[in-house]
Amino acid sequence: MLKSVFKGVLLFFTIALSCSIVVNAEKQEQGEKDNGTVVYHIKYDYDAISNFLGMSRDEYEQHWKEGLSIADMGKTQGISRRDIEGYFVSLHYRELQKWRTKGVLLEKHYFDIVYRLADEVEDFIDRNPNRKIN
Repeated sequence: MLKSVFKGVLLFFTIALSCSIVVNAEKQEQGEKDNGTVVYHIKYDYDAISNFLGMSRDEYEQHWKEGLSIADMGKTQGISRRDIEGYFVSLHYRELQKWRTKGVLLEKHYFDIVYRLADEVEDFIDRNPNRKIN
């Protein structure tokens, strides 16, 4: 008797669990259709960046190989960090407006990206994998 009750309870939980997994999968699929996932990515024009920094592309590449970041290069060229940040924020702003005009970005995606943009710009202008660590 106890064995059959245990089998019944086990069968009930198995059916209940499999039904909840199916419902979750359906909700997730519908959520993806409704909300979508937007991956914002920008391709940088390094000729334009080197031009902004007041150097040739060859000079830029040489400094990059030496381990200088964009912020370092700007500093050697007498460009303030604030101006460098402003350059990249403006660049992203123009690109985001294109995405919004095309209808790719919903407002919530736009503001999520804008919220993270300052940190991403900071990381980008300070990063150089060629930098020698002492």
